[in-house]
Amino acid sequence: MSETDNDDERLQIAERLRSAREYLGLSQAEIAQLVGLPRTAITGIESGARKIEVTELKRLSSIYRRSVEYLLTGCEPTYSGPEQFAFLARAVKGLTQKDVDEVARFADFLRAKKAN
Repeated sequence: MSETDNDDERLQIAERLRSAREYLGLSQAEIAQLVGLPRTAITGIESGARKIEVTELKRLSSIYRRSVEYLLTGCEPTYSGPEQFAFLARAVKGLTQKDVDEVARFADFLRAKKAN
């Protein structure tokens, strides 16, 4: 991989990190405090001027609720579990906790009905 490719890749990662932070409405100073870095380090990472350490990337992944794979590549990891789990995750996304609890109660009802 050439130096230009490395620079392009670092800029793409920087853009995904900046976008994720802005999506949550957090400032660089707030992220710096959460990660334990100076704000200037976050500025450097988001501009592509500073390489990001693996431990920093893992912390940011957790804060931004995005996978490390997404932050590195821009692609979400493929789900390898049963298809019905992916369907259920999509089905309950955006529901209130009360609604999710109701879905769980309905699933319990269906299991009990099948057992009888």
